[in-house]
Amino acid sequence: MAALLLPVGVVPLTTMPAAAEDAASARVWSGDGVLRKGCPGHRYGYAVKAPTGNGDSWSLEVFLVNRRGQTVAMSFQAMGADPKRGKGRFQYCSQNMRPGRYKVKARLIWSHYSDEYHLWAKPKTIRLRRP
Repeated sequence: MAALLLPVGVVPLTTMPAAAEDAASARVWSGDGVLRKGCPGHRYGYAVKAPTGNGDSWSLEVFLVNRRGQTVAMSFQAMGADPKRGKGRFQYCSQNMRPGRYKVKARLIWSHYSDEYHLWAKPKTIRLRRP
């Protein structure tokens, strides 16, 4: 399992047992897009596989990251409010964005009672261009 970097003041997460690691996964996908005038945003798709028994819950944080590694937009899906597979939308205003390559990253967070686990999906690189 890869090392987990935590900001100062955060309590380390419980070590993920092999059974939990096999029981959960996340995927995110998106196509290239056009930076249209205004604040049109950009669509993405996602799929989550996470346990859903008693004491289980999940959420998916989806990030749009620029070439410098800065998050420029974020979206959120959660168990109970969103399906395990669906579409989401980043909201951003194109006047604040530069054309170029961006990464769509997703972090699945699921818990079983008080144990919490984090899993990063494979990032997807997209290109946003001017019309």
